Amino acid sequence: MTSFLLKIIKIFQVLLIPVFLLGGSVRLITTERFLEFEYARSGFPPDPYGFNSFQRLSLASRNLEFVRDGLPLTSLSQQKIDGLPVYNPRELAHMQDVQDVYQAVWRVWQLSFALIVMIGALKWFITRNPFTFASRLQTGGLLTVGLVTGIGVMATFGWQLWFELFHRFFFQPGSWLFEYSDTLIRLFPVQFWFDITLTVSVMSLLGAVLLAILGWRWKLVILKP
Repeated sequence: MTSFLLKIIKIFQVLLIPVFLLGGSVRLITTERFLEFEYARSGFPPDPYGFNSFQRLSLASRNLEFVRDGLPLTSLSQQKIDGLPVYNPRELAHMQDVQDVYQAVWRVWQLSFALIVMIGALKWFITRNPFTFASRLQTGGLLTVGLVTGIGVMATFGWQLWFELFHRFFFQPGSWLFEYSDTLIRLFPVQFWFDITLTVSVMSLLGAVLLAILGWRWKLVILKP
């Protein structure tokens, strides 16, 4: 195997680690328990248009299941309150886009995990040297620390810019903008997305620090005479 190809594999393996940590954090946070925590949190804005806590949690949980479990769009379109549809056509179209993006991210996470394991096993089979794998863990962890710190700082001090850039990257222009009276905004106000961004950042940061320390300590053990 040429030195150039080994360098490419090294870079690829390191770049997979941020994908693995960020995607894993997103998956861990898409749970009903997080919704319950968020809605019960002191300071979380109430719905100004009349949803009570039970309605809000019930609707949001179903919305989350649709995205996470890949349910058909009818699971949302058939929902009604007082005989009226819960979501309008623009909201339903956006939720289908959200599901598509989430499922794609989940598939990328699964692929990144498989590749990390396969590349690590291949490197071990070729070199029989765990030092290189430990070094990749440390470098990937440190890279993730830098990326996540940047995301956290931007979200904290430039939230509007970050929020718009994120949606422009994943969705069609304007497809994610809604009226304050629309159900999606009532269920998931801006504070919800701010909290999610910071939570995912913190979880990814902790995982990255642990990987970096693990790689560093592993290298010390290998080098110890």
